[in-house]
Amino acid sequence: MKNVLAVGIMLLLLVVSLSGCNESNNSIKSDEDRVTGTWIVSEFYEGSTRTVTYIFSSDKSYEVIVTYKDLKESFNGTWKIVDNQLIVTIQAETLTGNYQFSNKDKTLTITDTISKISTVLTKQE
Repeated sequence: MKNVLAVGIMLLLLVVSLSGCNESNNSIKSDEDRVTGTWIVSEFYEGSTRTVTYIFSSDKSYEVIVTYKDLKESFNGTWKIVDNQLIVTIQAETLTGNYQFSNKDKTLTITDTISKISTVLTKQE
């Protein structure tokens, strides 16, 4: 009886330990893949809400769309990650920031390396 119980426990442990084996290891994404997508930040600015949408495309193109009251402006550029820093070039200006993901990659905090000002972005699905 003890052998049957021991074998049963070992089989149960084996089943539990192997239950995660069907999961794909492809779920680990590079930082480039994690950045790629549409991010948004809304802020109260001069009496109204200003929304800034950041679009990081997989081809390393970049677009910023600023919506404020009845105004809508768009700027294009490029982006890359080098030495764990996000580098954005937009209209002949290059900005470099440290970045950090949180909230299961749904929040991206970028801190400008010069001004030390942080911007918190939320990923859009």
